[in-house]
Amino acid sequence: MKLTPISAGNLHCDGGALFSVIPKVLWNKVYPADENNFTKLTLRCLLVEQGDKKILIEAGVGNHYHEKYMQNNGIVPGNHLEDSLNKNGYSPEDITDVFFTHLHWDHCTGAVKNVDGKLQLTFPNAKMWCSRKQWEHSKISNAREKAAYHSDVLNFMFDSGRLSFVENEGELFPNIEVRFFDGHTPGQMIPVIHTGNKTFVYTSDLIPTIANIQLLWLAAYDLFPVTALHEKEIFMNEVANKGWILFFEHDFYTECATVKHSKRGVVLKEKFSLSAS
Repeated sequence: MKLTPISAGNLHCDGGALFSVIPKVLWNKVYPADENNFTKLTLRCLLVEQGDKKILIEAGVGNHYHEKYMQNNGIVPGNHLEDSLNKNGYSPEDITDVFFTHLHWDHCTGAVKNVDGKLQLTFPNAKMWCSRKQWEHSKISNAREKAAYHSDVLNFMFDSGRLSFVENEGELFPNIEVRFFDGHTPGQMIPVIHTGNKTFVYTSDLIPTIANIQLLWLAAYDLFPVTALHEKEIFMNEVANKGWILFFEHDFYTECATVKHSKRGVVLKEKFSLSAS
């Protein structure tokens, strides 16, 4: 099995949104904001190559958004995802599967591209995967979350016939199991990747950054914070017990980290790049 980080570009968000009720005087020391209170985030996908499978986890934002929207979210226009694939020796046609942890715009809309006003699949040979629970939720979400779903893109994925739904937790691909978490959004699907001697967790929005490892440091984006708190506590204890490695989708500064038990609960142990793991 080969794991390769693939960049889909960068973005930013308000620090208060990233850390919710935690005072800025605390979180700004760990994950700093700029003069406008924006924190730097990244769109770090992960390519898992195993046998004849080339599985891309997440797909970034694509080119669907107008200039003002891009500026507000700190996104520099460009073909970041395909450029990163090409830099690492892959093409979009090589990808056999695209795995979405959930269907918020910054995680999946890059799997479709807008070409002269018409939508096309970015990965024409790939099957796409999301949880059925998340798909159904995306259709009925409340006003607070609705803007996070790009219905035109999602419907295009469905109509292409290439979108498949995951019904249950367990092994989706050999050595890749999925876990469901509902606190951030119902049906968020977290992949746990077993490489033999090491296990990696693609953290998505369950743990956006290393600062969010701390139990109470939840994002305001979580729809159900008490549920997110409970899920996070149970899972992070498992991660610490088993020595699993966290791989961050959104942490601008850190690719991977391990955690450990302490008197304050589960805390950061070590941070490093994937290549150094």
